[in-house]
Amino acid sequence: MANLIRTDHQQHIPKKRKRGESRVFRLKTFGESGHPAEMNELSFRDNLAKLLEFGHFESSGLMGSWSFQLEIQRNPNPLYVLLFVVEEPIEASLNLRCNHCQYVGWGNQMICNKKYHFVIPSKETMAAFLKLEGGGYAFPEKESFSHLVELQGHVLHGFFHSNGFGHLLSLNGIETGSDLTGHQVMDLWDRLCTGLKARKIGLNDASHKKGMELRLLHGVAKGEPWFGRWGYRFGSGTYGVTQKIYEKALESVRNIPLCLLNHHLTSLNRETPILLSKYQSLSTEPLIILSDLFRFMLHLHSRLPRDNYMSNSRNQIISIDSTNCRWSQKRIQMAIKVVIESLKRVEYRWISRQEVRDAARNYIGDTGLLDFVLKSLGNQVVGNYLVRRSLNPVKKVLEYSLEDISNLLPSSNNELITLQNQNSMGKMATNGHNKITRGQVMKDMFYFYKHILMDYKGVLGPIGGILNQIGMASRAILDAKYFIKEYHYIRDTLAKTLHLDRGEELGIFCTIAWKCHHHNNEIKVPPQECIVVKKDATLSEVYGEAERVFRDIYWELRDVVVESVVGGQIEITRVDEMALNGNKGLVLEGNVGMMMNIEVMKCYEDDDKKKDKRIECECGTTEEDGERMVCCDICEVWQHTRCVGVQHNEEVPRIFLCQSCDQHLIPLSFLP
Repeated sequence: MANLIRTDHQQHIPKKRKRGESRVFRLKTFGESGHPAEMNELSFRDNLAKLLEFGHFESSGLMGSWSFQLEIQRNPNPLYVLLFVVEEPIEASLNLRCNHCQYVGWGNQMICNKKYHFVIPSKETMAAFLKLEGGGYAFPEKESFSHLVELQGHVLHGFFHSNGFGHLLSLNGIETGSDLTGHQVMDLWDRLCTGLKARKIGLNDASHKKGMELRLLHGVAKGEPWFGRWGYRFGSGTYGVTQKIYEKALESVRNIPLCLLNHHLTSLNRETPILLSKYQSLSTEPLIILSDLFRFMLHLHSRLPRDNYMSNSRNQIISIDSTNCRWSQKRIQMAIKVVIESLKRVEYRWISRQEVRDAARNYIGDTGLLDFVLKSLGNQVVGNYLVRRSLNPVKKVLEYSLEDISNLLPSSNNELITLQNQNSMGKMATNGHNKITRGQVMKDMFYFYKHILMDYKGVLGPIGGILNQIGMASRAILDAKYFIKEYHYIRDTLAKTLHLDRGEELGIFCTIAWKCHHHNNEIKVPPQECIVVKKDATLSEVYGEAERVFRDIYWELRDVVVESVVGGQIEITRVDEMALNGNKGLVLEGNVGMMMNIEVMKCYEDDDKKKDKRIECECGTTEEDGERMVCCDICEVWQHTRCVGVQHNEEVPRIFLCQSCDQHLIPLSFLP
């Protein structure tokens, strides 16, 4: 999706409704310390408050909102995007519980009072939001700011709970029409998370490019998803995929030897070995395993200019290193022709290196020359032929074969076999007739993605078994969708000290333990927060500040009253005594009023109903993971639709019987 782009001479900048002219901030540095705010506080809520002081206040309705104008570029034409921050109180939420937290593995988190949405709209979502009329922007009514966060297709949409946990919901880069690349948007989001002191961020990775799922493509190439560049790691899987299964699947696919694939894929199609040879010859390093191939192609794609090209090895000149070569070009050319003719005589069958060598010795007596040529000819294009070399996985010997690819190559009269003074052994020389572009690399990458990583159904023989195993492992990688990043500022700070000297004030990490009387008297303990009090503050003043902070963050603690200190520190009455004696943080014991407990009880009753929902799927899943499920009308057990054979594009059956119930039904023969 394209983001909102505004140029000074093309579009109207929305008029300010509160204070003077809008400030402009550089996109490249927004979110860093001092850009625009010095976010040096130890809590998410305080840093957020500092940031919002620089925003343009848009609405004070049920959902307060602020906007920031970010500059993408200044010359030749100024380009800007709008970043909105929308505050969503719990009263405006459809559900008290956050489904995103549940799916990513934080379902037991306490309910927060607010969410803060960070949104960069696309042109489409901005037009829908601002009610574009007559070529100009008309600002909506205050109440309609809630609609912004409901729209789909934003360039960026992420939100934070008021305790610093958050979720990235949407990211659309240049591939969808935006003038921001995915890397630019992700860099901005990561700077915001770092600067605001977020705790943990989760995401559902649905990123894709040109028909390829990036978590599979980058997983095979680099051992991590595309988001791994910013520190996101496995959080939870769907369809029963655990971290162990995910890591094992990655390892098995990434380490598939290319020689094994090349040998077996010959009988399946002709294009794959040719493409493998093409990229082997383009790479300055040997491509040994499958991860080498995809990693090189991604690197090559990133290096090629969008409107330029690189020389393609699909020419008809072979280059052999002659730096330390003691044979003349004429003798090498003759030896290559003899090897080609020897391979032609066996009618393009695979034969061992020794057989090729023995046949060529009838014409070339110099075995050293033959060994040199055979070593250099592997997986090279000579004239209209591809000389393939592969290690036979059964016999453990090198084998050669010849394939006529004249119908796959551009027409050319150049059939030279020449010798070049180059440093790379066996690399193709370039003649300028054929070029490789970014688009071609992407097309070839998709070909490998489809024909190697995806499941081969119905393919028989050894290659069918290999490809089906790759397909199963790829499916497990794709089913690992939820990734998280943990920001370590609290943990790193706690490792040093639990009490921070701030001049006349002291920062204290503390939490409140409280008992939920309507939920099996479970003791709830939210994450620690840093409260700031004067150094000579009394314990009762600490209680009051802790109550204020935790009431503001958590819905369940809106009327909490702190009664004591947990852990045998009752005798401590002053903050300075607490700093000298405590080393594990301050744990306070609190009590929640009866009226709030009734509301909490209703919430937990709904949770209990969800827990009573029986989920027993054949994939091993026992709880909701965000994937579509169907319930058996007899036993009322839920299973994934995919696991029971219902395709994603099919509707869920109105009446469904699981396999177990279907097998145990007793036919009623007396029924008509």
